[in-house]
Amino acid sequence: MVIVYRSDTGYTREYAYLLGKAEKLRVYSLEEAKNQLEPGEEILYLGPLMGGSIVGWKEARKRFAPAGVCGVGMSAPAPQVAENLAQRNETGELPLFYLQGGWAPDRVGWLKRHMVQMVTRSIRRQLEEKGESRTPEEQVQLEFLIRGGSFVSLENLRPIRDWLAGRGAAAD
Repeated sequence: MVIVYRSDTGYTREYAYLLGKAEKLRVYSLEEAKNQLEPGEEILYLGPLMGGSIVGWKEARKRFAPAGVCGVGMSAPAPQVAENLAQRNETGELPLFYLQGGWAPDRVGWLKRHMVQMVTRSIRRQLEEKGESRTPEEQVQLEFLIRGGSFVSLENLRPIRDWLAGRGAAAD
C-alpha cells in the first residue's frame, strides 16, 4: 500500500508524510501518483475538505484501489463529522478517517478566506461574546479561527496507524 494525498495549504501533506515515515510507506501527491503508480494500485487516500467533500477523492478512487480514505479539515474530531463525510463522499464500506489539520488564512486566496469567515462567523461571535468566561479550549478555538494554526500531530494519526497495523500494512 502507498499513501496518496492532495493538499491545498500543506496540512494534509504534513499528515501524509508523518504517516509515511512512521509506517514506512511510500507517499505521493495525487499528481505524482498519476505518473508513477500503476492504475489499480492499493492506496490510502488523504485529502483536504472543501464544503464537506474530500478534494481529489473521486479522481483517486477511479484510478487506484483505495483501501481507506481520510479527510483533513478545520473542525475538531467528532462522530458526526465522519458520518457526514461518509454520506457526502460515497465511501461505501471503506474505512473512513477524519483528521483535524489547520487553518492558514495567509495561504489561501481571498475567496476561500472569505468563505471560511462566513461559515465560522457565528462560532466566532458566540466565543467572543463569552469574554472572560471562555474556557482555555474555547480561547484556543477562537484564536485558531481568527489567526489560524495547526493541529497536525503524530498522535492524531493513532486510529489510522492502528488500522494499518491490523491489516499488516506496516510490514508490506
